[in-house]
Amino acid sequence: MDDPARSHAPPPGPPGPAAATGSADAAAAGQRVRELEHEIEALQQSHGQLLNLLDATAIATVFLDRELRVVRYTPAACALFRFIPGDLGRPLSDLATPLRYAGLMDDAGRVLRHLTAVEREVEAGPGTWYLARVLPHRTGDGQVAGVVLTFVDISELRLAQRALRESEARFGAIVNQASVGVLQTDEAGRIFFVNRHYARMLGYEEGELVGSLLMDLIHPDDRAASMERTERLLRDRQPFQIEKRCLRKDGSVLWMHNSVGLLEALGDAAPSLVVVSTDIGERRRAEDALRASEERLRLIVENAVEYAIFSTDLQGRITGWNTGAERLLGYSEPEVAGRFADLVFTEEDRASGAPRLELQAALREGHAMDDRWHVRKDGSRFWASGALMPMRGPDGLVGFVKILRDQSQQRAAQQALEAANRSKDRFLAVLSHELRNPLASIHAAGTALAEADLPTQERSRAIDIVRRQTQTMKVLLDDLLDVSSLRLGRMNLRKRWVPVRVLVEAALEATRHGLDEAAHALAVSVPEPDLQLFVDPVRMSQVLSNLLTNAVKYTPDGGRIALDVAQQGSDIVFGVSDNGIGMEAGVVESMFEMFARRPSELRPGAGGLGIGLALVRSIVELHGGRVSGESTGPGKGSRFIVAVPIDGLPGEVRPDPQPPASPADDAAAARLPRVLLVDDNADAVWPIARLLGLRGFEAQVALSGREALTQVVHAPPDVLVLDIGMPSPDGYEVARAVKAMPDAQDVRLIAATGWGQPDDVERTRRAGFDAHLVKPLDLDELVTALRRLCAGT
Repeated sequence: MDDPARSHAPPPGPPGPAAATGSADAAAAGQRVRELEHEIEALQQSHGQLLNLLDATAIATVFLDRELRVVRYTPAACALFRFIPGDLGRPLSDLATPLRYAGLMDDAGRVLRHLTAVEREVEAGPGTWYLARVLPHRTGDGQVAGVVLTFVDISELRLAQRALRESEARFGAIVNQASVGVLQTDEAGRIFFVNRHYARMLGYEEGELVGSLLMDLIHPDDRAASMERTERLLRDRQPFQIEKRCLRKDGSVLWMHNSVGLLEALGDAAPSLVVVSTDIGERRRAEDALRASEERLRLIVENAVEYAIFSTDLQGRITGWNTGAERLLGYSEPEVAGRFADLVFTEEDRASGAPRLELQAALREGHAMDDRWHVRKDGSRFWASGALMPMRGPDGLVGFVKILRDQSQQRAAQQALEAANRSKDRFLAVLSHELRNPLASIHAAGTALAEADLPTQERSRAIDIVRRQTQTMKVLLDDLLDVSSLRLGRMNLRKRWVPVRVLVEAALEATRHGLDEAAHALAVSVPEPDLQLFVDPVRMSQVLSNLLTNAVKYTPDGGRIALDVAQQGSDIVFGVSDNGIGMEAGVVESMFEMFARRPSELRPGAGGLGIGLALVRSIVELHGGRVSGESTGPGKGSRFIVAVPIDGLPGEVRPDPQPPASPADDAAAARLPRVLLVDDNADAVWPIARLLGLRGFEAQVALSGREALTQVVHAPPDVLVLDIGMPSPDGYEVARAVKAMPDAQDVRLIAATGWGQPDDVERTRRAGFDAHLVKPLDLDELVTALRRLCAGT
């Protein structure tokens, strides 16, 4: 119904200002209401969606107000707190729950007080676990309205973690109990896992290496190779193996074999390096020892240049060849590799099957020894001592090894020794015969001389036999002493200028008896009488007398012998010829060997030791000369030639030639000294004293050193002949005592001894003796020495 007030009112006029303002405010308010309605509608829609989300989620969620009363919960929370609609507004602590979370309410209160979140893993029965989070619950304007609890089922995660931990525990136990070292590093090589064995191998405690760089554990000399292989592994993803030296904690070195692989990680995580290491120190030491042993063996084999050592396969083909084999046989290793080893055998040994028999013997006996001729590459032969032995490896027989040594010189020496032994035996037999004959003659002549009624003519003959046979024995002994001196290098020459005629006369004097006894015709040709030669007169006379003696021995009675001397340039050449038994031209040179004798055609009664020509050659060569022989055949005689340089050896110190002795010198030499002979052997000294007396000397005898000193004190002699080997005082002691006597300073001393080596002569010279004579004393040598010493006084 119409309002009367409104119907009777006047018609409205245009609105005033106030009416316009009110209308605008109303419109704005309406607009704001509509916006708020839309926001409320959107909020209600969002709230509904949030509630639907909470209801739909599987996460158990509970909202509590500030008094920790239940405000809201999700369906999933009902399984934990057995919520019913009537539980809204009740304290959560009043509700039963299977959660083993006694501190839940304390955590909620703590969150309200400190506005910090709390997160725990809690158990809700066997095998059921939840991740519980307690967080502040804020309103839209930021006010804390309470707390919100969320429970996420992590049972499967916990089971997975447990399985992982168990797996890791099993892996750790296995790795730590393993007899190999295991470590794990990141891509940069920093260690984050290392097992117990690896740490112990390098001397570290377990866990001490974690965080270290793997490269710091590697020997500096091996780091470059390890880095290069690791970089290739990261690039190509290919595992590798390497042997390298690692450094222990104490700085010592350990050889290790490393197997290195790449362990890929899940997702975008970086891969890691896994290193499995084995201590190979013992193996490396064994290998080093084996290599050193092999190297030593190789060096031994290669440096055994005196031995040819080579190996063959089972068929006898050469597989190894040392330096000694190359030196001895002439082949290089490439030349013989693969060839049959019988190439070192002679043609006749190959034809007889010797190589095959040698292999069979080595297999049967374990070795085969043989001494035989072998052939070099150039075809020359040599005598070798060889041994062939099987070579066995782990799987059995692999071949043979042969060792050869050149024994040519040893075989020649052995043959020479055997020949020398035969010569020695022959020489001893000859010596026995040669000594027995003169001894028998001397014994028979002595027996005849003992007969009182022996006619004067027979007595003279017996005396001549004794003298001649004694001289024969003296010559034999002198030759033996000379041989000994030459072999020991002790023959010293006392060289001086000597007229050639003196040498010839001395040689003729020594052989005169043999020449006359055999009724040989002797022709002597000597150049001008004043020609002199710088030689040892005794030794050079011995050379000529030996040649003449041989001519006498090997020429039938009534033969012709010639001694000729000529100057040829700077040499004096002596020639001794005969028309005796001669010899084959091929055996002439062998006559200069020691103990050589012409066997069957000796003149009856002749003899010798077979050392005369050997002495001749040695003495002539000591003088720088040469000797040779020649014969045109048996029964055609022989000729021996000696050439000696007139002036001696080049560069030799020698005096000028002396002029021939004058009559005044001969008169001085004729003055005979007074002689005292001292020897404890009365049988030896009495005849010498008697013979000197017959030569006009005043000769006295003393049978001991003391007796000699007594005589010297009372009447000093001109010459004292002393036996060196007397009982005390011996000859040396007597000589020293005489030299100390003031009245005996002019007494000259002659040593008489059975020792005649150069060392013996030098010893008597140093002791002050003026001459050295060898027993048995030769009367002529003694008279010569006495006259020389007398002429020097």
